[in-house]
Amino acid sequence: MANSLHPLNAARQAIDVAAGVLTGDPVAGVEAFLGQNDRQQELERLSDRELLTMTSREILVAISLGCAVLRSQLPHLVATKTMETATLFSALNAGLRAAVDGLEQFHHLPRQAGHAVKDQQ
Repeated sequence: MANSLHPLNAARQAIDVAAGVLTGDPVAGVEAFLGQNDRQQELERLSDRELLTMTSREILVAISLGCAVLRSQLPHLVATKTMETATLFSALNAGLRAAVDGLEQFHHLPRQAGHAVKDQQ
């Protein structure tokens, strides 16, 4: 498929949709508990290695934060929003797999001059 999303982007979108279960706001997405703003220019300056690392890390942080919130709400969510909770778990699982894949890809990308020092940090 020519228009298929990278697994990291697909996972991020799935988590954004499922995050409404935790936040109560179906359109807030992950930003509701990450507090991020528009960073397009900053992201465009990153190398592929930096972007994969950052995106993988952000997904792992979102998963961790989501799971922290989920712990306290799980009994209620399972009882009242079973399908939505299943969607959330599926999204968290897909996000974890995509983050691991992104980190594996990171190790196979060539280092770019000028980025080598940053990549090692």
